[in-house]
Amino acid sequence: MQSTFQLAMLVPTTVVVLFWVILAAKYEEKFREMTSSINPDDYYLSELFYIGFQIMEIIHFNIKSDSSRKKIKLMSEVYGKKYAEYYYYVSVGGKITYVITVLPIIFLLALLANNPIALLFGAVLAAIFVWYMNESFKDKLTARREEILAEFPQVLSKMTLLVNSGMLLRDAWNLIAQQSDTVLFQEMRLTAAQLENGVQEAAAYREFAERCGIKEVRKFSSMVIQGLEKGAAELTMFLKDMADELWLEKRNLVKQKGEKANAKLLMPTVIIFIGILFMIMAPIISGL
Repeated sequence: MQSTFQLAMLVPTTVVVLFWVILAAKYEEKFREMTSSINPDDYYLSELFYIGFQIMEIIHFNIKSDSSRKKIKLMSEVYGKKYAEYYYYVSVGGKITYVITVLPIIFLLALLANNPIALLFGAVLAAIFVWYMNESFKDKLTARREEILAEFPQVLSKMTLLVNSGMLLRDAWNLIAQQSDTVLFQEMRLTAAQLENGVQEAAAYREFAERCGIKEVRKFSSMVIQGLEKGAAELTMFLKDMADELWLEKRNLVKQKGEKANAKLLMPTVIIFIGILFMIMAPIISGL
């Protein structure tokens, strides 16, 4: 005999299951080109993201809203301005897909098991999927910013020497930009290309700082623009002072990373210790 909970769950379960089935059956072809372009290593179940994309169309999701623009700006640091909007769209569609896919499964399990706790489990599972996507992007953004910050002091030191020897800043910039192929040097080459195409130095360095997205580079950009207005002597002094400051900050950053690594290792060590202690104590306790 069906319980009150099962009867109450019958209608919403039928609705969400039918809604998912209709979306899955009807709109796969419509978004096939978009879903096939998504790297499956970056997103789990990316072949189902067309479900989220269609829901975004149904609710008229505004990709130009203030909150969307802020997130797109962050994504432009990782993926570049050209692809930032695309990846933001994929990210939102993926989150909606995860939630909409988990719901029918959990509703069915709750109905069959006659247990409302399954609904809570489903909410937690959906939240985990959304959290995973947010954290995955945050990890990429943090890794990129840390890589830039780690290389920036050395770049500034080289730039200080070259400018102090009489080389123009833009020439020193172009020379240094060719020395590596990491993120910072790629951004420097993009700035060098802008300068060659006639973009004003102040605007090019300002855009460079925005693409890098870290306060140290923004400070560098601001001071360089001021230095260009005041003259080479002021610029050289600023570059030297900031290089010294960033080397100190880099040492502190390395120290902080070491402390974080030790903290991460502490928990597994404690768990292993408790396990060993339990194995030693268990025979003693059972023999009493």
